[in-house]
Amino acid sequence: MDDLHGGHGVESSGNSERWLLTYSDMITLLMVFFIILYAISKTDSTKYQAIAASLRAALTGQPIQRGLPENSANALVSVAPVPGQIPKIAPSASDALIARMAAEIAAILRSEGQNQTTVHVGSAGLDIAFQGNDVYFASASAALKPEFQRLLRQIAPVLQQSPNEIRVEGFTNNLPLHSAIYPTAWELSSARAVNVLRFLTEECGVPPHQMEADAFGQWHPSYPNDSAQNLALNRSVHIVVTRQPPLGLNGGGPDTGPWTNAE
Repeated sequence: MDDLHGGHGVESSGNSERWLLTYSDMITLLMVFFIILYAISKTDSTKYQAIAASLRAALTGQPIQRGLPENSANALVSVAPVPGQIPKIAPSASDALIARMAAEIAAILRSEGQNQTTVHVGSAGLDIAFQGNDVYFASASAALKPEFQRLLRQIAPVLQQSPNEIRVEGFTNNLPLHSAIYPTAWELSSARAVNVLRFLTEECGVPPHQMEADAFGQWHPSYPNDSAQNLALNRSVHIVVTRQPPLGLNGGGPDTGPWTNAE
């Protein structure tokens, strides 16, 4: 009986301590539960949305979306321009100046009755074309006629309004040149351009550092050389007021150094 009683006492003592196992299991589960809550509170919402979307797609059989959700703060945003709302670009000061110069020169030409001279504003700038050189030069000659000199004196103050580069371009037609002074059209077109440049700078006060002379000869005709009228028009000198600053010295400026004439 004692043995049985003793054995029964031991068994009762073991049963009375089983609650400790249950308690420890509950504490462990609570600790895991709070760890999970803490982890969830620190999870990046963007990544959580991506995981949730992937799980949802896997459970429903839909294709899994790669990358971040479209409404993610880290998603790339592409903004397409709205038609009719493109901002208008105001004309620059250079454009306004060239337009005003063109209007003033056109008025001078009309007052002088110079119908063969045209004024054109394009991407290169303001182009004043003195066409039909019989009015401006004698045949096979680079000497400026008095009428041309008077016209250049009237135009020069308008040219002085621009701070940009001014090119004088010489052209000829393709007729044979008979001249002891100018063996080819290159020399003749070059001499005409240089003479206009020199007259504008030496007689009219246009700053020399803004000026440039180019010779095109017969190789860049404005019109086909197939009629007497076109042949006359291709014998021309152009004054082009560009949209570019002059090359000048040190990036654009008058020659102020202690230079001497070279032989």
